[in-house]
Amino acid sequence: LLAGLAWFTLQSAAIAGAGDAAETWAALPVVAEHTRYGTTLMVRLGLLLLATLASLMARPSSEHPIRTSITLYASIVLIAAALGLQGFIGHAGATAGAAGNSLLLSEFLHLLAAGLWLGGLLPLWISLRVLPPAAAASVCLRFSPIALACVLVLAGTGLVQGVQLIGSLPALFGTRYGHIALLKIGLFLCALVLATVNRLWLTDRLAAAVTDARRHLLISVSIETAIGLAIVTAAAFLASTVPGAHQTPVWPFSWQPSLLAVQQDPDIRHQVLLSLLVIGVAALLMAAALLWRRFRQAALFVFLVAIIWRAPSLSVLIVEAYPTSFQTSPTGFSAAAIARGQALFAQNCVSCHGPEGEGNGPAAAGLQIKPADLTQPHIQEHSDGEMFWFLSHGIEDPEGREAMPGFANTLSADDRWALIDYVRAHNAGVAIEQDVASEVPVRAPSFPIACNGLAASTTADLLGHAVLVVLGNPPSNEATVPAKDAVTLIVPPDAAKPTAGSCVAADPAAWNAYAVLADLPLDEAAGTALLVDPNGWLRAVQRPGTTGVWRSRDDLLAAIRGICTHPVNQPSGGFHEHHH
Repeated sequence: LLAGLAWFTLQSAAIAGAGDAAETWAALPVVAEHTRYGTTLMVRLGLLLLATLASLMARPSSEHPIRTSITLYASIVLIAAALGLQGFIGHAGATAGAAGNSLLLSEFLHLLAAGLWLGGLLPLWISLRVLPPAAAASVCLRFSPIALACVLVLAGTGLVQGVQLIGSLPALFGTRYGHIALLKIGLFLCALVLATVNRLWLTDRLAAAVTDARRHLLISVSIETAIGLAIVTAAAFLASTVPGAHQTPVWPFSWQPSLLAVQQDPDIRHQVLLSLLVIGVAALLMAAALLWRRFRQAALFVFLVAIIWRAPSLSVLIVEAYPTSFQTSPTGFSAAAIARGQALFAQNCVSCHGPEGEGNGPAAAGLQIKPADLTQPHIQEHSDGEMFWFLSHGIEDPEGREAMPGFANTLSADDRWALIDYVRAHNAGVAIEQDVASEVPVRAPSFPIACNGLAASTTADLLGHAVLVVLGNPPSNEATVPAKDAVTLIVPPDAAKPTAGSCVAADPAAWNAYAVLADLPLDEAAGTALLVDPNGWLRAVQRPGTTGVWRSRDDLLAAIRGICTHPVNQPSGGFHEHHH
């Protein structure tokens, strides 16, 4: 209660930017009444005050035992409610929608389980200190089911929160939030090991009145309590740190797991599955031998042979990695970034890669290793972060010589990300123009828009609608589509106002971006039409003068219905999702 009052005072001063005690005092009622933090904390402090008064009233009484018990349990319920409210002023409370509700519920259960487990350690220690050995052992036995239930709840709710707030393996190992979470997990496992030793070994020794069993158990519970306090401290740092899901990870290892080889080569896939099966069976035999306490040496020999024999074939699941491997372009795949990347490509890359990125630039003939053909599907096998690393630090040939220079000293980070966006867009445009099937979808570029009759200011506001993008003048009546089927987005060559029921691009870079995606020169892009599905993925391109995907208005409406029925559902944070 006192710590909460001190925290509220300091936080109110920070929120108000108070410079002295008078300003802090004036800020207290404002923060308490007009902020979620202040209101929630006032409710918590009120519950704690009631619980304190109830605890003082819950004195053992032979005359009113039922009233005493009711008062005691009411105090416990009040304390539990106060503890669970912490989630409303943390990351869970700041998350909207169903995800926020699930986080609030999981954090409430997480805090309650932590309070029961860690809060029970002090009474357990006192019981061990003052009770006879048999009675102390009985207390330990009765505490174990509660602690086990709390551990299971902590593990389950911790997993739910980790998935929501950390989001991925790179964020776990490559962000400050993830590092603190790893520390918390490590401390939790240490406490769990101590609790297991206490229950399965030391408690039995105490019940048998073994010499020094009480002292060893007291020491173990003391260490477990200290670890518990360290876990609470780590949780406090997590509460004041930006979640890993919202940070850019810096991958700390020189390798990363990859299923690319398994997906591309059936023979490799067969070998990997065979290895996993052999090692898995050997591991099960080892576990059975340990459980039955028979044939343990033989099982260990079989397990080691399986590892030595099959483990090398699993090396294909590991590939080289870089600190930026799991970073994604921060540009949002914007039209402005694509247009800027196109200009930067002409200035810095054409001499080697050629004007179309095919690796046939004027300087390519004098190079021992031909520059990469940036129009080929292999580009999609590299993440944004890998391409950023190559652009920044260059590429070496197998003999360690420079095959491509790095641009970290000549181009800003924003310029390098823009180049990556352009290469992605151009690669997709070539694939679409050649009608080459690609497993990696491409998002429609983002840019500001102006709409007539639709509340939207950027292309992100059009998510949930199919979009017909038209470069040039608005389509004729025969080519228009009803608003209920799709939003018509005009990308004009010059500034224009939207007609009723349509939208107009408010950024000239939109023309450049869509010309790149259509694989057309800027002066030949007029008349191009593109379809974007309700999830924002580019699905079809109709170039001027071609029949292409649709030949008539009915064909166009059928294509729109098709992409609405089967939109692309690329998972968020996917390997090739090139936007935030």
